[in-house]
Amino acid sequence: MSYKHFTTFPILWVLLISMGACSPAARQRTGAVISGAAAGAAGASAPQSFSKMMIFGGQDHKTYLGCLSCNEYASDSVYNSFGSNGSPYSAQSIWNHFSEYGSSYSMYSACNPYASDPPVIVNQNGAFYGRLTLNEYHAQRGAGANYYDWLNKVCGND
Repeated sequence: MSYKHFTTFPILWVLLISMGACSPAARQRTGAVISGAAAGAAGASAPQSFSKMMIFGGQDHKTYLGCLSCNEYASDSVYNSFGSNGSPYSAQSIWNHFSEYGSSYSMYSACNPYASDPPVIVNQNGAFYGRLTLNEYHAQRGAGANYYDWLNKVCGND
């Protein structure tokens, strides 16, 4: 590659130079950005592998309780303590131990180890993945079992 190619993509050049002082994780993220930029420049489209995992609770699961797969900066993330779905004070939060979704006693709660109708986990297309619950014996627990240790911390049982 000649010098001329580096002047064509000055942002990529700066990213490559700065990668030497970054952590391995930062370099990996930067590499992904560069790969994505290169694919975009070449006219290729990146595959969409992200599927938004959401939780719904309450009667007929009509109440949106947040995004389970989103990062802490997403406004609807259950990990965003400033958003309504991650706040310990919000009525629509599993983090609120006084709400029907985070209490130890509500049949709709993720934190009730005997809950009969805990929140459901679905993706953005409506595909069902299981229940978000501490009820280890719920017949529809499914993928919710993967969140058991995390949910114990959310519910204050750690």
